[in-house]
Order: sequence, then C-alpha cells, then structure tokens
Amino acid sequence: MPDLDAKDKEYLIKKQACFSQLTDKECEILVSLLKEKSFKAGETIVTEGDIVDCVYLIIGGIADVRHVFLNNGITEFQSIAHLGPEQAIGLNEFGFYSLSGVRTASVVALTDMTALQFSVAAFHGFALAYPHVNEVMRNFVKVNEKS
Repeated sequence: MPDLDAKDKEYLIKKQACFSQLTDKECEILVSLLKEKSFKAGETIVTEGDIVDCVYLIIGGIADVRHVFLNNGITEFQSIAHLGPEQAIGLNEFGFYSLSGVRTASVVALTDMTALQFSVAAFHGFALAYPHVNEVMRNFVKVNEKS
C-alpha cells in the first residue's frame, strides 16, 4: 500500500467521532504523531489486559476483536467484532475505548494489515498543549457517561 499523504491521514483522523471536532491545525499536529505499522495475517496487534500505550487507525486489512479465555485448560477465544479500514483499535465514538488504561480485548489481524499508530503518552502531551483538544475529549467522555 502506498504511503498516505497528510490529507489522507487527516481524513482518517476526522473519521473518528472523538476527533471530528478538532481544528485543521490540531489535526495537522496529530498527523505528525502518526507512524505507519504493518501486521501479517494472524499477528496479535494488542493483547487483552495489557496497558493501553497506543491507538491504531486502520488503513487496510481486517482485524478480529476477541476475548481470550481458558476452557478446561484449553485456550479459546470468542470473536466480538471485526474492524476494517477507517476504523480504530483503542478508540470508540466517545474517545479512548478503555477508561481504565487496560486493554479490554485482544485484536488479531485476520488479513495483512496497515495502520497508523500514535502513542497515548504523546497524545496526552498534545492535549495538554492544546486546551481545545482537551475540552473536546472531555466533552466526549461526558456524553459517554450519560449514555
């Protein structure tokens, strides 16, 4: 897959409801935090129970969101959802998926995948530097708490 230009990356950012109210300048800065990552089919992208240290915006490919559990000593999994292009791993429409800071599910690439990754720590620094970003994210959390 060819490298995306800044406008394509901004488009992916704006497709996430929690980022849809960011200004063009804020999106431009968020784009600068993105790193392209590739995953092979069958590769685990994130593991349930791990600390949420990054978020992924999917460019191409399909991922399986799953809960992994032991059943009579045998590791099994239950598929919860599939994610594809323009969707995110670690975000929902209200902001960061896990408010506890711990992954709530594992995500495994079903096909070869390409995604844009950004660090949660870098995002928090960005939100502190830009009060509007902090306000937008807080407003999305408030909406989530009312739902």
